[in-house]
Amino acid sequence: MTHALHVETKLISEELCALLRQVDPSVFVFQDEPEVRARVDRVASRLRELVVAAEREDAGGRLDRLRERLGALLAAVERATPTRTPSPKAAWIAFQREVQPAYESLALTLRGVVAAPPSVRPTNHARSLWHVGSGLAVLGLVQLLPERGWLAALSGAFAAAAWSLEIARRVSERVNERLMRLFRLVAHPHERYRVNSSTWYMTALFLLALFGTRLSQSLAIVVLAVADPAAAYIGRRFGRTRLLENRSLEGTLAFFVVGGLSAFAVLGALGPASLSSRLFLAAVAGLAGAATELFSSRLDDNFTIPVAVATAVTLAGAG
Repeated sequence: MTHALHVETKLISEELCALLRQVDPSVFVFQDEPEVRARVDRVASRLRELVVAAEREDAGGRLDRLRERLGALLAAVERATPTRTPSPKAAWIAFQREVQPAYESLALTLRGVVAAPPSVRPTNHARSLWHVGSGLAVLGLVQLLPERGWLAALSGAFAAAAWSLEIARRVSERVNERLMRLFRLVAHPHERYRVNSSTWYMTALFLLALFGTRLSQSLAIVVLAVADPAAAYIGRRFGRTRLLENRSLEGTLAFFVVGGLSAFAVLGALGPASLSSRLFLAAVAGLAGAATELFSSRLDDNFTIPVAVATAVTLAGAG
């Protein structure tokens, strides 16, 4: 019965995941509101049934955590569901912001028992700007630092600090809470329970500093910085053809195009003189990044994309 309860929870979590994506500010339209309200009613009704079923069980351990998080999610849905309002889009954005942390907490409970529903990554323009700005700043450092050792030392220090904070916030919920509050404008809710994307990024930079050339480092950094947020926006706004892990064909193509163009711009300043060589390497960088982003599910793409792009362009002949 306990396993069946986890399976039923997974099913309703998938419905809630689709709902949270439907009210994302990049895609929500007023005409969808009746459908959204009907969907919320179905989810809330099913959650109440699951809470009652969980309270009947007395298995302890995992079931206690499941019961607690089902109750917290139901409370969040009921509390956040907006009444009729002259600004429905803002109200449903607030609903998404309120409910998603409870959803991510429940998804964490399901992992290791059943195939957990995916994390929801809402539109966050502040995060996108931070993503682009920090990437371009790092690109500048790569060009300005005189030797590989400087970049290795700097990125290694940041990576060590980031992993130290990861350990600290696993040990102390208070530390975790303070860090999430500090970075609330740029952090995704699921990062409360997982290694932060910035930690993976710093780790990738350290590996690039140790093993990559200045050109391969630059291409890897600029492709991640520019193409990843572009693909996320296009995928949410215009994505219709679903591929893997809820990624879309439209978002993947946007990654390839934007990644290729950004790589070509860097190659124009730093790369080979031949136009054909620059076009080839730019296409390799865009394709490697897009393919890696599409298939990155277990590891964070802030780690896998720069490592894959740097490896691909090095093998393709980037000096």
